[in-house]
Amino acid sequence: MFKTIAELAKWCSIPVLVVASMFSYFAARYEPLVDSVVCLGAIILIQRAVWSKEYSWAAGLVAIVVSFSPLPLTVKIFALMSLTCIGTCAACLGMVRPHAVEAV
Repeated sequence: MFKTIAELAKWCSIPVLVVASMFSYFAARYEPLVDSVVCLGAIILIQRAVWSKEYSWAAGLVAIVVSFSPLPLTVKIFALMSLTCIGTCAACLGMVRPHAVEAV
């Protein structure tokens, strides 16, 4: 029962974040507040995704946090580029690392 509720909350929260982020421009002087709420919601979802070992969800939500953070555009671009580079390097390192082989 709890797993179903958690799964439903996850699938409902993503459209809420997307809709809130689309209309944040129309919030006029409340735009930084709306963007902060979107970032906070995504950070909470990142914590839940990492806790349940769904790392692809967490990676997508990190992009949402960086995109809607109150940082200048150039900082956002370089933050996304560096996160992508770190993820790629970690994946390459995991592929070339020697693994134990079972003796025959």
